[in-house]
Amino acid sequence: MPTLRLLSLLIVAAASASLPPARAAEVSDFRIAQQYGIGYLPLTIMKTNGLVEKHLKAAGLADTKVTWMVLASGQPMNDALLSGSLHIASGGVAPFLILWDRTRGTLNVKAVAALSSMPMYLVTNNPNVKSIRDFTDKDRISMAGAGQSIQTIVLQMAAAKEFGDANYNKFSTLYRNLSHPDGLAAFLSGTEITAYFSSPPFQYEALKKPGVRLILNSYDISGGPATFLVAWATGKFHDENPKTYQAFFNAYKEATDFINANKRVAAEIYVKDSKDKSGVEAIEKMLNDPEIRITMTPEQTLPIADFMSKTGTLKGKAGSWKDLYFPELHNLPGS
Repeated sequence: MPTLRLLSLLIVAAASASLPPARAAEVSDFRIAQQYGIGYLPLTIMKTNGLVEKHLKAAGLADTKVTWMVLASGQPMNDALLSGSLHIASGGVAPFLILWDRTRGTLNVKAVAALSSMPMYLVTNNPNVKSIRDFTDKDRISMAGAGQSIQTIVLQMAAAKEFGDANYNKFSTLYRNLSHPDGLAAFLSGTEITAYFSSPPFQYEALKKPGVRLILNSYDISGGPATFLVAWATGKFHDENPKTYQAFFNAYKEATDFINANKRVAAEIYVKDSKDKSGVEAIEKMLNDPEIRITMTPEQTLPIADFMSKTGTLKGKAGSWKDLYFPELHNLPGS
């Protein structure tokens, strides 16, 4: 009998050893961050309407706490993601691509989906500046995340087109790193800032001031609509928290569909949440602008990655837009 009992225990132990390791519990505090502007509207709708909680509950994760944060630019997003204090980051395509490149083979950062395609305007209050060719050492250009932001990359692309590839970084000494709200305030107050490269709705506020004019539209550089903002996460988080990730993805889609079907209501939610002084009518008008798209489908992200690889900002090169995004998005007609 003792021998049979020992044999039974050995059999159970061997069977247990052959089983795959148990999956760790999913995160109990799900942390998401966004920045300023209507390009982040899908995240605002998710937060305000409790959509992430809704889909977590449907996935059997009703006890998961959802924490929302606001960070000023892409670099703090990436720092927080790498430190583990953040699970979902959001921002311009450029800071995302920088982290995608740095973490290949380790944390394997990829984008969840696009948030929006929007034109970015470079505006100036300097009467002597008619185009980027007229900038001098006396000019100062405000950008959020200057040096790594999507505005930085677009300006580099414009400089390469205007002055040749070797001069892509021609304006780097003119950058001033200010959040969109702070940059707008500095630009309008008549400080050293003579140019402002931002996004909706801030760029439209800047253009209301007499003497301010548009000198560069990002769509002229990209050749048409291009993804402005994305949300991204580590491959580790994606793989170890499949239910949480899928709940976020489902909330993302629901928020995107809601905005496109209810632009007035979405504008009201945005104004209430952001305290934006533009007003509901102005935000609704922006959402109805054919140049502005609230969409999960990536547009022109691969050409931006190719340019960044060409200039050495990225060490690696993506073979396809699908290399940059998690598989849940691959059924969309991205680029």
